[in-house]
Amino acid sequence: MANERKSADTALNDIKSTIDGHKPHCRLVQQIPNAITALALCSGLASVRFSIENEFEFALLAIVVAAVLDGLDGRLARRLHASSQFGAEFDSLADFLSFGVAPIVLLFFWGEASMTGPFSLCLMAFALASAARLARFNAQSNSAAAAWQKAYFTGMPTPAAALTVLLPISLAPPTPVTVQIAGLHTALIAFLMVSTIPTFSGKTWACQVPKSMMIALFLAVAGLVAAVVLYPSEILVVLTVLYLASIPMSWMSFRHDEKIHDEIDVETAQIVE
Repeated sequence: MANERKSADTALNDIKSTIDGHKPHCRLVQQIPNAITALALCSGLASVRFSIENEFEFALLAIVVAAVLDGLDGRLARRLHASSQFGAEFDSLADFLSFGVAPIVLLFFWGEASMTGPFSLCLMAFALASAARLARFNAQSNSAAAAWQKAYFTGMPTPAAALTVLLPISLAPPTPVTVQIAGLHTALIAFLMVSTIPTFSGKTWACQVPKSMMIALFLAVAGLVAAVVLYPSEILVVLTVLYLASIPMSWMSFRHDEKIHDEIDVETAQIVE
């Protein structure tokens, strides 16, 4: 009798857990995005360590890994319906360290022998712009926006800025001239982060891949990952140039979409009247 009563109580608790959506395995699955965010944070910390040890290629690779992980955690959170306020705040703090602090630490130790006051100010400006960019993103995340606007970011996102600002490291050794150029480049990227220039977000991009092409796609992705690991500097230069070239295209695309939807709104208002 006692065993039957215990079994009934256990079954009742399982039903309640299922209804409330708090089964232990569900809780574990919902923590996967936070675990990936933690890995991205650790990768940013590893980059700082490599920079201090003058292992600049490893420091650069660690920031690339953090950027890849940062792109995964948000998508997994939406796919697993595990988005939360804690996850959003944790992600912002991890982003600031990995993309706001780690890059300027790398630039600092790269140009330490030719360090100047203006270069230091540019590095600080980048960190401040990164913090402001993340704060603005968090503030705008709860505001209502049209569906078409989700295809764009306001300003350059911090992961892209972190990789773009490191372009001078891959092009030339640190000299008084190249360090000054790197400072101007850093100031430009800081401006793009806090600007209102629209950039592609990629959130609404969708691509249906036929099953017959899955193996080819897998091999292409594996080849790209291997190229990034083996030639991080060269791949960074190519991707950075392509991304910078896409900014004018994103601005024109945004203006085009804005004009179309404004015309649709006007026509809809006239029909209602």
